[in-house]
Amino acid sequence: MATFAQDDDESLGELAQIQQAIRKKEFLKAEHICLRILAQHPTDNDIKHLMSHALIFQSRFSEADSLLRKVLESDTNLPGTYWYMGLSAERQGKDLKAVGLFKKYVVKTANPLNVNVSAWLHAASGYRRMMRKEGINTAQFDEMLYLYDQYLEAMPTEVYADSVRDFIERVKPKKPMPGQKLIWDEKG
Repeated sequence: MATFAQDDDESLGELAQIQQAIRKKEFLKAEHICLRILAQHPTDNDIKHLMSHALIFQSRFSEADSLLRKVLESDTNLPGTYWYMGLSAERQGKDLKAVGLFKKYVVKTANPLNVNVSAWLHAASGYRRMMRKEGINTAQFDEMLYLYDQYLEAMPTEVYADSVRDFIERVKPKKPMPGQKLIWDEKG
């Protein structure tokens, strides 16, 4: 994707403008820049990913999901599509779906060094939210701990690492027996 100077900011190309708008949480501005680019380059999936990001953070989930399904139809191997679909599902409270999408993102990322390790945190946290709402079974419990371990291995000093370690120590003794579900509010 080539970048072009724009009237908004002559020093930044369009892609940089989108990224800057997203960083500043100016999602409507990011959306408008994406629309301008997509008018000229309608098949640019990277811009569609950024557009979906802007839509998700405006809580326009059906539009984002529709756009991401179209990207998926054109190429099922783009890891970013699964990332943004996971974010959308997570924001909509569809935790089990989000877990699957973040795991698919990790699998689809060809080079493990390019994986956004937050995917492990997002997936594990999806199980954690499920544990609080409807409960998780033994396999989901084990998967949650595995995903948190992957995250901690990749990011041992990251801002959430200590709270994740603390949670793991508190939850380990609560592992559900086979055939049972753990519903735990984490208060006791």
